[in-house]
Formats: sequence, structure tokens, C-alpha cells
Amino acid sequence: MKQLIAITTPICFPGEGRIITSLFEAGLQRLHLRKPDAGKETVAALLNQLPEAFYPRIVIHDHFSLTDEYALGGVHLNRRNQNAPDHFAGSISRSCHSIQELEDWKSLDYLFLSPIFQSISKEGYGNGFPWHELEQATENGTISSKVFALGGIDVPHIRQLKGLGFGGAVVLGALWGKQPGEQSRQEIIERFNQLTTAIKEL
Repeated sequence: MKQLIAITTPICFPGEGRIITSLFEAGLQRLHLRKPDAGKETVAALLNQLPEAFYPRIVIHDHFSLTDEYALGGVHLNRRNQNAPDHFAGSISRSCHSIQELEDWKSLDYLFLSPIFQSISKEGYGNGFPWHELEQATENGTISSKVFALGGIDVPHIRQLKGLGFGGAVVLGALWGKQPGEQSRQEIIERFNQLTTAIKEL
């Protein structure tokens, strides 16, 4: 079955912990906690707002030492953090920006490929891949259930992925909206439900 993965907004906002908890309760299986400018204490403070039962569903992009303290589910490698902690037993993932990179990193547990469509959260970012490239990469097995589509993913775009070999899709802007906050909790949950329904139809 295809999976929907959510990435946090880069900036913390009031009520974020409660909303993330509600998303997990609504069925979110994997959350990438990405706060590139936040210190370890800030990330830990957000984790402290979440029930421990959901820690195995969380993957962090920075401050990998928190994986031990909170028994988190995985780490996501990037330019800032090139290597997983020694003897780390959770999932290891990475973002790729070319088909070749998918080949280079295929030994990891799973990969993001971006930008598939024009970004929602980063205005003017990404024009996507030529569709024939994605079809070819699906045919030869480079795009497989271990690869997730990222960049500009919303309900209509999820439906466009039908027939490609992606294991699912990664959402950011389409989930959180322009200015997320405590007051937008119900809207975020509704958007999550719509995105989940679209993924199930793939």
C-alpha cells in the first residue's frame, strides 16, 4: 500500500505539538521532523509535547543524538548531516534530486525524489522532472516502493502519480497551509484526510 509521509514546517509554531499528535491519532504513520535552524533544545521541547507511543514514527533531520534519548524511528541524511550515528538500528533515508542519485543511494531504507512538481512551500522552486524520465525510471526499477515523491504534492498531483512506481508521496505545504497555528488544527486534519484518501486510490 502507498504511504503518505509528512514533513514538519521549518519553523515551530504555537500548538504544533497538539496538531502533530492529532495527525498521528488520525493515522499518520511517518513524520519527518525538519527544523533546520532550530537548536537541539527546541527540537527536544517539541518531542516532549508528543506521546512516547509515537516516537517510533518520527524521523529527524538534525541533532541525531536525540534518537537515543527518545527512541526515534529514523534519521534523514542531508548536507548538514552526512552519516547516521554508529550502530543506529532505525531507518536511514535521504533526499535525491536526480535519477542518478537514486541509484547512488539505493542501499538506504528509503529515498525522497524531488522536486516532482513545483513546490507549494517554496515559491518558485522546482519545475519537476520530464515525465518520460519518471516512466523510464519506473520501468527499470530505479523508482520503486522505496522511493517517495516530494515537491508540490497535493491531492490532484497525487492522482497524477498513478502508474509510476513510487512507494508514496511526501507532503509539506499542502498539509500545513500558509500560516499554520492552533486555530487551523481542524483544517490541517481535514487536509490530511483528503491527502490520505488520494494516496489510498493510487
